[in-house]
Amino acid sequence: MILQRLFELAQREHLLQDPAFVRTAVACQITIDASGRFLGLIDLRQRIEVPAKGKKGKAKVVVKGGKDLLVPVRPVQWDERKGKWKTTDPAAAGKEKPAVFLCDTIARVLPVERLIQDKDRAKFQAQRATFWHFLQYAAERTQDEALESMARFSEQIQQSSGLQEDVAAEVERLGLSLANLCTFARNEDGGATVLERQPIQDWWRSFFAADFEVQEEGQRRGPCQVTQRISAIASSIKSKINGLVPIGCRADAYLVTGLPSSESYELEGPATGMVSATGVDGFTRALNALIANELGGRTTSYRVGKVLFLFWTREPVDTGFMNLFEPDETQVEALLHSVHGGIEYRGMEKTNDFYLLVLSGNSARVVVRDYLETKLPKVRDNLAAWFKDLRIADAARDGAGAPSSRFPLWQLALATAMESDQVAPDTGARLLRAALTGGPVSDSILAACLRRLRVEGNDGFRPARMALVKLCLNRLHCIGETRMTEILDRTRINDHAYVCGQLLAFLARCQSPKDFGSGAQILERFFGSASSSPRGVLPTLLRLNRHHIAKIRDENPGFAFNLEAELEQLLLPLKSEDSTPDFPIMLSLPQQGRFALGFYHQRAEYRRISEENKAAKLAKSETK
Repeated sequence: MILQRLFELAQREHLLQDPAFVRTAVACQITIDASGRFLGLIDLRQRIEVPAKGKKGKAKVVVKGGKDLLVPVRPVQWDERKGKWKTTDPAAAGKEKPAVFLCDTIARVLPVERLIQDKDRAKFQAQRATFWHFLQYAAERTQDEALESMARFSEQIQQSSGLQEDVAAEVERLGLSLANLCTFARNEDGGATVLERQPIQDWWRSFFAADFEVQEEGQRRGPCQVTQRISAIASSIKSKINGLVPIGCRADAYLVTGLPSSESYELEGPATGMVSATGVDGFTRALNALIANELGGRTTSYRVGKVLFLFWTREPVDTGFMNLFEPDETQVEALLHSVHGGIEYRGMEKTNDFYLLVLSGNSARVVVRDYLETKLPKVRDNLAAWFKDLRIADAARDGAGAPSSRFPLWQLALATAMESDQVAPDTGARLLRAALTGGPVSDSILAACLRRLRVEGNDGFRPARMALVKLCLNRLHCIGETRMTEILDRTRINDHAYVCGQLLAFLARCQSPKDFGSGAQILERFFGSASSSPRGVLPTLLRLNRHHIAKIRDENPGFAFNLEAELEQLLLPLKSEDSTPDFPIMLSLPQQGRFALGFYHQRAEYRRISEENKAAKLAKSETK
């Protein structure tokens, strides 16, 4: 099903019109003259300035991309048994490793040995030999002036160690990677690369078509599971998927297991996948286009850590609404307004389908983490519900206690771990599926967030983490009238777990009143135990709190009086018949989540009231 949908996308976007080439960003141009003399390297990459994130962030320049050129779709290799050149699998073995005609990585084209690690030199030398041997073959067949100039350059650089050093120095000066793609251009051609020469393109197309026919000879024919047509079944995989982690994952990851029906065709190896060469080429081109966001300028990919999300629609439509996973508040509010007001996005017909494919890399293979196929308007509605469920008061200093929904997906995933590399590989996929389907988030996500709160103490109460806790509770445990609110819920007096969380926030404030409890040491020592067993901790903290209030009374009697009144109000729902607080003995996982939200809501409320008082004082002073 996945490969069929990708092939349909390739057909719709006309990605199969020129099977011999694929559009690729080339990072570097090697300029020579007609005699093959080296004139320098030109960096074709773009430099994009990325704005700073947050007040303390710094803007940075990202170097990416290159010149968009038609590059031969497959590498070539010398077939010793048949004594001829052929196109081949990028991972094929042999004395001469495969290389791409006219455009390959710097290490496979240029003898910059001092920049290459010792362990990799033999491999790159073999690939470089293939590159230049085939170039010589093509030059002899075409008599093309540019190819002949390239052949002369090859002779010169092989014979001159000084020229090799000059080229290596240029690579270093431009900050190029050995993995960057490079090609050639003659000075006489006005900046046009050899890849853009029409006679060379035509010759490669004829070479590729002839080789394709030869390789299909003798192959069994059967129903291709991707194209749904009777055709020759591919016996090897000849396409590469770009942009995954690790770089260079191969398309054969989707053909690891065969189909039982293939046994009747006596197929084995990659052929058991029952996919034709055209099918492989189609879904590979579609994947590469989605990864590179090359479908008419539409956003089609989103990366969180080592996981890549690819999304597209059956009929062409802007999928920019997926940018909401890197949202600003205006975008979120616009989405919520459009849903609640019954406003349809242009092009979001009820019949259009939305597809989501979640990938990651494992060694040289692609791992499918998740796949989703649903109606496009439903995605929009579920996305609005996602941000509504995430909305929570911002207790941070800059948040002033005001509700916010601006939580990128990466930030939510990070809420489950200490560092980004510690986030479970499937966390992002699970969160995104819940966002797009409107489904629940499992208790393992809730448990991970609460575990980080116990470990990190005060620093762990980040708005994104608490928003995720709220969402987890509301989608699985707190349904209907019991739903958790975005701000402090003063009517939740019968929820003793929530009230106990409020009480702990109050006690922390009494210990550290100037920062609303952020600096209270009791959080580091007692939050974990208080959130799981309030009865074992809170009575002790209440006794200690008398000393904190006494200290405040010495400095500010009025404030101390207000605190005592607030404490009495907080304890009222917890008091038993003998007027002593009756704290819960143990709290379940959902109750621990409500405890954490009660704590967080109470702190955010302190922040909100403080900001309101400051604003009122400022307004009063300005009117005088």
